[in-house]
Amino acid sequence: MKLQDRVAIVVGGASGVGRASAVLLAEEGAKVMIADVVVENAEKVADDIRSKGGEASTLKVDFRYEDEVNDMVRITLEKYKKIDILVNAAGGIVGTLLPTKLTGDLPTRGAPVAEQTKELWDWMMDMNLNGPRNCVRAVINHMIERRSGKIVLISSIAAIDGLAGNSDYTAAKAGVIGFTKALAREVAQYGIQANCVTPSATWSEGRQAAMAHHRPEGQEVTVDMRGMAMPEELAEAVLFLVSYGSDHMSGQNIIFGIPMPPRG
Repeated sequence: MKLQDRVAIVVGGASGVGRASAVLLAEEGAKVMIADVVVENAEKVADDIRSKGGEASTLKVDFRYEDEVNDMVRITLEKYKKIDILVNAAGGIVGTLLPTKLTGDLPTRGAPVAEQTKELWDWMMDMNLNGPRNCVRAVINHMIERRSGKIVLISSIAAIDGLAGNSDYTAAKAGVIGFTKALAREVAQYGIQANCVTPSATWSEGRQAAMAHHRPEGQEVTVDMRGMAMPEELAEAVLFLVSYGSDHMSGQNIIFGIPMPPRG
């Protein structure tokens, strides 16, 4: 097993890339702390891991708040005595999220800069840049003290290509890539690697539910799956970045995307 006796925190581990990553890391021997604001779904993932002989725990965490993330690290250390791996797969874009307590009264679709509110901008920064920063900040000194650690953050192809109508999301995800690169330079001297995975559209549970929610009644929607990455595919990249195969790789951004021919 590639991760025997390693301890991993997977933030956003209740669904999508986080879920697939938590399951795969556990299959490779890691003890996994699944942190998510939807703790009921996190428990389902943990039950799945335990049914296969793995070890997993869960915590309800809203990573927008530093105190909750600090508690996440403290509780994980109390239980497992160390943290080897941090994977942050939490985040989201208003247009592909169903209305929840997290989105509140925010619009269900993005807005161009000319119509964008400061409230929406701040929410997107908290969900996609400040949250990942909070998680890294909470765990980094422990990793520095141990002179060892693997950190993986998730960005989006929007950070590379831009996404009209979602400049806030684009800016936040571009910030994740820049943050990862700067972090990698800072912690290299301590034997810590920080890398990023940047998917194109991901066929996650959240995307499927949002598409069903926004689809006009009675209308069929065709999805070009060639442009979709499956969560399990992205989890394989996460596994590579947290295992020994990437020991000499840091500050990198793995982009998932297939160049598509123009539509005729």
